[in-house]
Amino acid sequence: MTASPRRTVIASLAAAAGAWYLGAFALSGAAPAPIFAFGLIADVQYRDAAPSGTRFYRESTAKLAEAVERCNQLRPAFVVQLGDLIDGSLASYDAVLPILGRLRAPVYHVAGNHDGAVEPGLQPEVLRRLGLDRRGPGRGYYDFARQGWRFVVLNGNDLSVIAYPEGSPEVAAATAMLEKLKTRNAPNAQTWNGGVGAAQLAWLERTLARAAGARERVVVFCHFPVLPPGSATLWNDREVLAALEASPAVVADFSGHEHRGGYAEQGGVHFVTLRGVVEGHDSAYAMVEVYADRLEMKGFGREPSRTLTIRGASR
Repeated sequence: MTASPRRTVIASLAAAAGAWYLGAFALSGAAPAPIFAFGLIADVQYRDAAPSGTRFYRESTAKLAEAVERCNQLRPAFVVQLGDLIDGSLASYDAVLPILGRLRAPVYHVAGNHDGAVEPGLQPEVLRRLGLDRRGPGRGYYDFARQGWRFVVLNGNDLSVIAYPEGSPEVAAATAMLEKLKTRNAPNAQTWNGGVGAAQLAWLERTLARAAGARERVVVFCHFPVLPPGSATLWNDREVLAALEASPAVVADFSGHEHRGGYAEQGGVHFVTLRGVVEGHDSAYAMVEVYADRLEMKGFGREPSRTLTIRGASR
């Protein structure tokens, strides 16, 4: 059917307007929009207790609420809570989970050592309260995907002398690993750290291999860092680091636990430790914008901003 003169004029004007808009966009130097973004927050560590040193436990609810409000304004695809949401009592979840429930984006939880340091016998309830018993194998580690990216969540409490009831097989295995580290005078031979068990490590290697085969890029989350080295890293940090470095798909590893924060780059992988919310009077959280060639980490409060380039990517 032949187009009417009126339709032809309208189409020509629309095409001209589109060309003008694209040309103006290019001339303005405006940056392209990110593919998507995600939020990060670590070590809220709420408890109904007076301050201790630089930790202001009761202030954590207000600082968490600030982060939730900002995230709702920025509308990320999801938010990752990097562990130690509470400190000392299972009942503390009743104060912080409703605040996170105000988020208009999905929340993915990571287990931290203080999450497991609840009343004796109640440790198994932690995974349930965080919904981690319904993700992956139900052991606190799992993965999910979004737009060509694979996100891998590790459970550094897999081996722990804190996160399981006394006398359990998990505590026995964790104690054996900890004692072995102590004989080497390893700086991370501390009860407040934890490790990744053999089954989880094998799962990680399989997940990374599948991601590489599917040409996905990978971001890893774990409460405990593997780098920079120090007294707060995973007990078997070398094993996990070797798995991450062996995969060409891994771009970054985000963690908490070390409240001062930190950064390292090794083998083209970025290792970022977020600062703890519980410290001081100002909050600390980040929004990570995902681009084809980099991750733009925009810090808020005490959290610094960083540009994390992707190895092998071209601008």
